[in-house]
Amino acid sequence: MPTSRSRIITALKDRASAISVFVVVILLWQCESSYGLISQFLLPTPVSVVAELFSVTANWPAQIYVTLKEVLVGFFFGALSGVGLAVMVAESAFLRKTLMPYLIGIEAIPKIALAPLIYILLGFNDLARIIMVILLVFFPIVLTTLPGLVDVDRDLIYLMKSLGAEETQILYKVRLPNSTPQLFIGLRLGVLAAVIGSVIAEFVSSTAGLGFIIISAQSTFNTSLAFAAFIILALLSLGLYGSVELVAHVTMPWYGRKS
Repeated sequence: MPTSRSRIITALKDRASAISVFVVVILLWQCESSYGLISQFLLPTPVSVVAELFSVTANWPAQIYVTLKEVLVGFFFGALSGVGLAVMVAESAFLRKTLMPYLIGIEAIPKIALAPLIYILLGFNDLARIIMVILLVFFPIVLTTLPGLVDVDRDLIYLMKSLGAEETQILYKVRLPNSTPQLFIGLRLGVLAAVIGSVIAEFVSSTAGLGFIIISAQSTFNTSLAFAAFIILALLSLGLYGSVELVAHVTMPWYGRKS
């Protein structure tokens, strides 16, 4: 039985290449800063970025809370509505023929172009920012989950029907389990899109959040503050992505044994 220490060692070995790249990038960055190859106005030193991360003036906990709230609320409703529509479309050939062209067409539209329209319709408030997040989450989840619901072994469907199963039973026992891997692909894409949507929304209009910090740093030419916000956003995205991965491993016990 593997111990906690052995699990940690195994995890570090699995991530050795990623950790090595990170260390090399930081060393190169520090060397560049020492020799002044690029102006610190454009590329701040690692020390100045770390100093901003521990600065109390930015009030990082409050900024992270604002962005994280928008991400989680938008992701929840975007995922819920995306899976719901995917199920409806999978159950109806008419809806597939009718809605698929619109779903694909709207997904192709850059969502940042919709931000001004959303703010005109809803005003400059939290609801508008959450709607922006929902839009970025909704379409990837619909388009990735739908094939898993539709592309099911027809023999399984015929077998279930021959045993007297109703459509709801076929949905829960065949279609949904079959779509689980595709669903989690959509959730992974969706949770990253939620972070992007939140930051885009805060770029357009906000008085708090990590996106607001980046815009404020840009207006004051404080690149160290902007880089600090980038690092926090990256860590936040990694944490959310890892949470989805964890749920995937728990939901699909066979998931981790496929590599």
